[in-house]
Amino acid sequence: MPDKSLDQTALEVAGAWYESHRNAKGNVNTNVMTSGMAIGELLRDHFPLTADTIKSEKNSQVKGLSGKLVKTVLSRFGEERKFTSEGGRTSRGTLVIATELAEHITEAIAPFDPTQEQRERLADELQRFFVRRVQLDYFDKKRIAVDIDCKKPVAAIVADILQTAKNRADQPTGIVAQHLVGAKLELRFPQLKVGRDKANAADQQTDRQGDFQLGNTAFHVTVAPAAKLADRVKENLRQGFRSVVLVPESSVQFASGLFNSEGIGDRVSVQSIETFVGTNVEEMALFESARVESGVARLIKRYNVRIRECEVDQSLQIEEPVWMADTTTEYCIMQ
Repeated sequence: MPDKSLDQTALEVAGAWYESHRNAKGNVNTNVMTSGMAIGELLRDHFPLTADTIKSEKNSQVKGLSGKLVKTVLSRFGEERKFTSEGGRTSRGTLVIATELAEHITEAIAPFDPTQEQRERLADELQRFFVRRVQLDYFDKKRIAVDIDCKKPVAAIVADILQTAKNRADQPTGIVAQHLVGAKLELRFPQLKVGRDKANAADQQTDRQGDFQLGNTAFHVTVAPAAKLADRVKENLRQGFRSVVLVPESSVQFASGLFNSEGIGDRVSVQSIETFVGTNVEEMALFESARVESGVARLIKRYNVRIRECEVDQSLQIEEPVWMADTTTEYCIMQ
């Protein structure tokens, strides 16, 4: 039988098994993910996979399953974020579900009589599948976890948040950037109405000249400036609006060059998202350390409010550290 059929058959079985362990809320326990990685590893050296071949010497755990194995498998496919340290090894239910998967895989691929080489390749594909599940059902369902260190410039904290979003499998950097800017504008101008819409809402749908519109200034927030952005800015200018384009620090030079090439470089303000948000928070805090800390807390909390109100995916919220709950925020907005 062709190799493609072998892999496809096994992956379909693994997928069905995985989905069968999703609970009523749509979540999957991490030991389901780690069991899949362990079975993939065992497949390299054992076939058929039986209840006896996957048990540890004391018959209480899955052979080879550990935090170290899980870390190795994740790293093999480019995932370096911190996952479960035990790998589900100590959970009593892990051996049961791993045995279940082993039996399903064995039954499905036995007719193919796989060679050692085929099993090695299939093991890689199975582990790739389970790493992807970890990314989608664990990392991407958690809030964005960032080490918020207020000893850093606030611009650097914003950069850390954007980088963490970029590291997610779904890379929601643009959404995060837009709501950070929105949160900053709300805090700085509490008397003005700052738009609260899903980040992918088109300007035409919101009847605004950009992602945000204050007075006769249109704010465009993007992590990937392109030619269509220049067209949008030209339209702003024709309509009598000023334009502020906010991009990551690494894209400022490119964006400036884009507008220069269109002959409108001197009519567009291009700024980094990090500086636009960070400097303003520090200004509102009068550059005093205690007030900067309060300002950062208020920014994160306001960002999370926007996510709760505007976005379906609540994992886009930023994890609020314990200190933030105890931080006084009365000094955040300084007029």
